[in-house]
Amino acid sequence: MHEFKKHNKTMGVYWLKQYLKDTLICIKLKSREEIITLPNFEEYKDKSYEEHLHVLDKNKISEYTFKWQEKVFSSYELQKYSDAYNCSSETEIKYHDMIKDTNVKSNKVFTYIDEDYHLPLPIAEKGNYKPYGVLNLKNCFAKLHLGDMNDSVSHSMGHLFKSQDHISDNDQWMAMHIVLDNSEYNEESQILFKQEFNLLSLYHNVTHNYLMVSPDVNNLELNPYSVEDGDNILPMEYGVEINFEEKENGEDLEHLLNNLFKKWDKKQQQLLNFVMPRLGMKNVFVTFEIVSAFGFEMDNLYIDFQIKIPDDITVKGDLKGRTHVSKSSRREDKKFWGYGHVVELELEYATGMDLNPLKIILETISVDWWGRHRTEGYSCLTLSVEPGEHRHDLSCSRPEELDKVEAESRRFFVGGCHLIKDLDVLINPQLYEAKFRYVSTGSVAVRWRVVCQRRRAHADAHAHTHPHAHAQSLLAGAEAVLRHYKKAKATLAAATECLPTQLEQ
Repeated sequence: MHEFKKHNKTMGVYWLKQYLKDTLICIKLKSREEIITLPNFEEYKDKSYEEHLHVLDKNKISEYTFKWQEKVFSSYELQKYSDAYNCSSETEIKYHDMIKDTNVKSNKVFTYIDEDYHLPLPIAEKGNYKPYGVLNLKNCFAKLHLGDMNDSVSHSMGHLFKSQDHISDNDQWMAMHIVLDNSEYNEESQILFKQEFNLLSLYHNVTHNYLMVSPDVNNLELNPYSVEDGDNILPMEYGVEINFEEKENGEDLEHLLNNLFKKWDKKQQQLLNFVMPRLGMKNVFVTFEIVSAFGFEMDNLYIDFQIKIPDDITVKGDLKGRTHVSKSSRREDKKFWGYGHVVELELEYATGMDLNPLKIILETISVDWWGRHRTEGYSCLTLSVEPGEHRHDLSCSRPEELDKVEAESRRFFVGGCHLIKDLDVLINPQLYEAKFRYVSTGSVAVRWRVVCQRRRAHADAHAHTHPHAHAQSLLAGAEAVLRHYKKAKATLAAATECLPTQLEQ
């Protein structure tokens, strides 16, 4: 178990999805649990209660939280940078101003940021690296022996592995180190013996936006790290936690909520604003859906639609359009194409007129791997506007030349031709002289729902259907009023019957 803990430090790599400045790094430090001897009574009889508690505090976990590139000073650095004579570089002068202007205190666990250049970066410049450096990413790829791949990798992919040879070129890095100060100081805070233990190193690749953490995040209870530096090992253990939780940006969140509210308000206005039809007019709402297609030859199909509306009808909505290109699948040993394309129409016409039927022309078109568009079939639907839900499977057919050999040759080599110049021939085929024949191809499944809305007549519908019942209710009400009137009159007469006798006395 102890041998596992000695070599349990590994490196972790994290691809960042948010700003690194919002990341919090936490170090949890505690004393190592060891076998201790039982205390002697003589050693503790003269100690106070606070001194006894100090012995128990050895097992207490201390937490130190840092932000990315947050500078925390050790006692040695605080004493050094407090004196202006010790500061010569721009970084040292900056630290001197920080200590002078703010109330900065030293910490047992402190940081070296990128400006301190505490340790070399994980990837050195090209040609200046040790042949077996663990932190060198080139050597990691070299140790994987990617050049000695077996025959399962095709030669066309070999350049993907060889491209790792120059992975470190022109990469920009930033580093941060979290260090434990175990130095000895005298009573005047002057250093006697300097000793530091590197607890955590973080390297941020700014070019590709990933973070290398050494050692990786661990669990303090299950897999603690030892505080060590070479042969020096302290009786302490620590854990690493990194919080990558993205903090909410107030302005971005407010902008997002405002846009969401505008969309919601617009949607609610469409749903809640109920407008009655004009007097003498009728509104019809149609939701038409192209569901699926069956039985065609080619693999990739889309459907083009046109809606023919009578001249005396006002309509809102798209009268022409097309679905997306759908790839075929198998269903019950037949080719199947799914669409679910919805078209919404709002019709308005006079209530007394006879509505001419709506016509919808569907043209099924295929797309081959050459990019050619070819008509696979036409179908025409007479759309019923009766309230309710309707379904229909439309059989499709395509025009073809009378000469079958010529038709097959033209269709195979050229992709066919448009024999129908005017689509009205599908609505009234008897009015046109066709010089071609129709060949049955596949079918298209459609469905639609209809909702009608109109104003009611001036009088209630029940008044015209049951006039006697309405008159009887009026008579019953009049009789009730008469009964209450007679009862009130009798009560008044009884109350005033002895009133003249009292006046004479």
